[in-house]
This record gives sequence, C-alpha cells and structure tokens, in this order.
Amino acid sequence: MKMGLRFIMAVFLYPFGALLGATNSFDAVQLSYNLKTTVEAYEKVGAKSPRWDADAKQCLKAFAQLRSASKIDESRQELQRILPKLAAAKCDDPMIRYLHLRFVFSQNHSQQENAVAYAEVANALQKSAYPDIRKFYATYWSAAVLKTGSVATPATAKLLEQAAGYLTKALDDRSMPTREATESCDLIMSFPWWTQPVRWSCYQILEPALTNRWKGTALQHLTKGCAYLSYAWVARGTGYANTVNDESWKVMGARLKTAAEELEQAWQLDPKNPQICLEMMRVELGRGDEQNRLDTWFERGMKLDPASYDLCYAKLEYLRPRWYGSIEEMIDFGRACTGNTNFAGPARLMLADAHLEASREIHDDEKRAVYWKQPNVWQDIQKAFIQFFWLYPQEVGYRHNYARYAVLCDQWQEFKDQVKLFPSTNYAYFGGIDKFKATVEHADEEIKKKSP
Repeated sequence: MKMGLRFIMAVFLYPFGALLGATNSFDAVQLSYNLKTTVEAYEKVGAKSPRWDADAKQCLKAFAQLRSASKIDESRQELQRILPKLAAAKCDDPMIRYLHLRFVFSQNHSQQENAVAYAEVANALQKSAYPDIRKFYATYWSAAVLKTGSVATPATAKLLEQAAGYLTKALDDRSMPTREATESCDLIMSFPWWTQPVRWSCYQILEPALTNRWKGTALQHLTKGCAYLSYAWVARGTGYANTVNDESWKVMGARLKTAAEELEQAWQLDPKNPQICLEMMRVELGRGDEQNRLDTWFERGMKLDPASYDLCYAKLEYLRPRWYGSIEEMIDFGRACTGNTNFAGPARLMLADAHLEASREIHDDEKRAVYWKQPNVWQDIQKAFIQFFWLYPQEVGYRHNYARYAVLCDQWQEFKDQVKLFPSTNYAYFGGIDKFKATVEHADEEIKKKSP
C-alpha cells in the first residue's frame, strides 16, 4: 500500500476474478434493487426531457445490469456508447452526470480535474431526491478520487463520514439485498488503510443500522470486527513496538479480542467470504504470537479466492523484518506464491512484489538502489512476469507494472519494449506525463550508451 497506489493493482480496473468465467448471469434480487434506485427513481425524480428520456433510461438499465452481473459484461460498453450521446444532448440529470463522470470523463482527465468534477456531481446528487444509496456512492467516489495513498486525509475522512451517513439511511431500506449491503459496507470500510481511525468513526455512524436492520447477520459481525481491529490500532499507535506503553498494549489486546470474536461469528455465518479471512490475518498481525493461526486464515481465504492479492499481501506484511519475519522469508513466500499453480491472477506475481516490499525494509537509499541492481532480483521479476503474461496474455494493463520494475532494475531496453505494449499509457502511475517523458528520454540515453 505504499508508493501512492498499491504497485500491483495501480492500473487494474476490475477484480481479477470478475473477468473469469465463460458465462454470465444476473442476480435477480440485486438487479431489482438497482433498477428501483436508478430507472424507477429517474422516472419519479429525475431531470426528464423528451430529448434524452429513452437514452437515459437505457443507460440506467445498463448500469443496473452491470451492478448485478456475475462478471463484467457488455453493459459497460453500452454505458460508454450511450453516455456521450446524453452529454451531447446536455442531459443535466445528476445520476446521468455521475455515470458520465465514472465511465467516460474520468478516463481521460487528471486527478485534479476529476476531483473537481466529482465534488460537483456529488453535491448535485446530494441535493436531489435520488435514493440514499446513490448519494452514498457519489460521495464515496468524491473521497476516493482525492486519495493518493493509504492514509485518509482530513478532507477524505470528512467525505467518507458523510458517505457513511447516506449509507446508514440506505441500509435501513428493507428492499436492500444482502449483496448490495455487503459490497457497500466493504467499500467504505476498505477505503482507508485498516489502521486508520476513520474506519472506526465510519463504523460508529453505520452501527445503528447494522444493529437494527442487519442484527445477527454476517455483515453486522464482519463490519464490527473490522472496526474493532482499527480501534485496536488507534490504541497502539503506528510507531515501533518500543514506543508503545503497557496501558496501550492492554487496550489494544482487549479490542483485538473483540475483533476476533466478531470475525469468528461472521465466519460461522458466512464461511465463503474471503474478506473475513483477510481481516483475521490482520488481527493476527496485531497479536503476533501465533503464525499458525495466520496461516490457517490465509489458506482458507486462498481456497475461496485463489487470485487474492490482498491475502498474499497480508501474509507478506506479517513476514517483514519489522514484524515477525525476515527479507529471506519474504522472498521465499513470494517465490512460493508465484510457483503455486493453485493460485491465479495477481497472486502469481508475488515474487516481484516481495522484492518491492523487501526493498522498503532498507532505509538507506544507496543500499536500496544496490538491492535493485542485483542480477538475481531482475531474474526473479522477469521470471514472474513472463509466466504471468503466458498465463494471462489479455492482462495488458500489467505491462505498466513490469515497465516500472524495469526502471528500478535499470533494464532500460525492457522498459522501452513494455511501453510499446501498453494499451494506453497511465501517466499517473509513473508520476505524471512529464516524469514519464523524462523516463523515456533517460532510457533512450542509457540504451544509446550501450549500443556499439
């Protein structure tokens, strides 16, 4: 979760598992709810006009289908086809404006431009009579576009708490299906790095709805467990262990106990949710006294989601020298993931990312640079990506990741080769268009030096 965006997922638009599978289907209950809060809501409270009504309703229907599909389907293409037409017709409905921002405008504008646009659209939806769940998502994305790292700033935290207020109202709606409730709560609780106090403050806002409408459900126990995990780290603080006093350790231990009890309850009710496994691994990081427990939750989670990068990253975190392992153990774990044929997708790139995280354990800049120049480091990274692209040739977005590693390892020809394979360049991933151009120029100079 360092270097601004998480390195492996910086250019990946969808969860890897969402692209798998040969067939598609729609969750009928989920679809009904999303049609109710989009198409039906538009018919009642939308900014209607004969110039765009038909297209607007078709657009909202496609969005409802996208939110209810078992995998990514042609609904996204339908949205991208219709939304420019609605923009050209000057449709000013706030829900349509929000979708245009999400699926069209944001793809071709800077973070700063998107932040301004999201703030305007979120404000418009908040003032409208559209359902609270739509106000939640607009406010959430207004916060998300401001986020450049793992820490929630005061501005993003305030927006997130505002989003939690809308979500609390939406959770009280008896027609909200479990899937929608689970996905929305997971979204808001996963927004900050899990040690951040805003996670606890959002839970406090959500708690009335969770203990009434959702009492006794896996969702209630999971969300409470997530919250108490963060609350435990608030007591501890984020410094090294020798900076934590005895009283803070005691409070942290009590809160971790509550978190573990809630997550165990959630697991009993929903033993097919890998998110529970991930949160339990984070509890074990706080406890630090039994790696076997962490490994049990890791194995359970990976059986449910063999492509889970988050689960792999949680174990890699545990193995850092600053916690309970060593650089050698980190690399060994990365090698095991990359070679594990039962794992899939980004989990098969963990050897490369283990080197990235290992380098972050080296605090001296010169020594860190030397680390990246070791021949075996580049050989490991090259091996991981060659295998990955052989297994998943369609995942061209990860060419950015490979190119970034080539820069770190001074493999300039490989960097240039990967740039040629980009479907389009995500300049932000390289620090902006100017930095990207400077890197390309530097690569050309280095290649020229080596040419006969």
